[in-house]
Amino acid sequence: MAEARSVSPQPVAAGPAHEPVKAALGREDALFSGRRYADALGLLTDLLARADLTSRQRFEALWRKAEVLERLLKPRQAVALLREISRAYPDEALGHSLLGEYLYRVCDDGPGALRALNRALRVAPKDPDSLWWKGQVYHLGFADLRRARRAYLEALEADPAYDPAMDSLASICEAEGKWIEAIDWRKRHFRQTRSTGDLTGLADLYLRLGHAPAAMKYARSAVRRSPRQAAAWLHFAKAHAAGVRPGRAVEGLRRFARLATPEAGPFLTSRDFGLLEPILGLPEVRALLPRLPVQ
Repeated sequence: MAEARSVSPQPVAAGPAHEPVKAALGREDALFSGRRYADALGLLTDLLARADLTSRQRFEALWRKAEVLERLLKPRQAVALLREISRAYPDEALGHSLLGEYLYRVCDDGPGALRALNRALRVAPKDPDSLWWKGQVYHLGFADLRRARRAYLEALEADPAYDPAMDSLASICEAEGKWIEAIDWRKRHFRQTRSTGDLTGLADLYLRLGHAPAAMKYARSAVRRSPRQAAAWLHFAKAHAAGVRPGRAVEGLRRFARLATPEAGPFLTSRDFGLLEPILGLPEVRALLPRLPVQ
């Protein structure tokens, strides 16, 4: 592909230097941040034709070009370019790591992704991103929770503040039914990210443990933090139904019905209805039922 042929550690053309390279890279970053991907691609193409880029600048422009190609819905071209980058820059861990990520996300090629990620880790054994993506391949690609857990823990050993690994470890514990351990990881993740999703996750985990007061506490915190988030109000309703607070539960379900959509949800599951069972017979709830998005 045309995007892949120009990859080389050496300058491929002596294009005119209309502006300093750093200024051009800054302009490209602004275009990318503003989602003007076609303009960013044009600027990167011009930059890569210049002879005054350093090797590092050329490498960074190339992998950004791969990102831009994916945003322009050209993921196969992005993967082809990353293959070329990893061959041209064998000592750059990031090139191998990004190739591994894309092979997994774009091509659903778990074995190929692991090979690329292992190459990245030979160059940079303590790179938390590569370790986390390795965990993702084992976790979601192969359902090998033992190896996934090891990779996530290694990512945290490399960087104790690496929050994606905390979130993933919480998910593994939830899949294994280890509710207490999952709560510990959710709380660690929340301390790093202050995410409403962690608060609703904690409310759900405490419901699994039958601890309605704690579930209500975290659900209330979730709706205070994100009052326009439908999922937060659903957890609020479930927690208060379990805590025998029917008035608050109905309020939460009413808010959820206003914010959720039939197309995007969030969708109620059979477990959700089970938790809401104490209020389902109330007239105001029966009137809401046709408006609730159900999976």
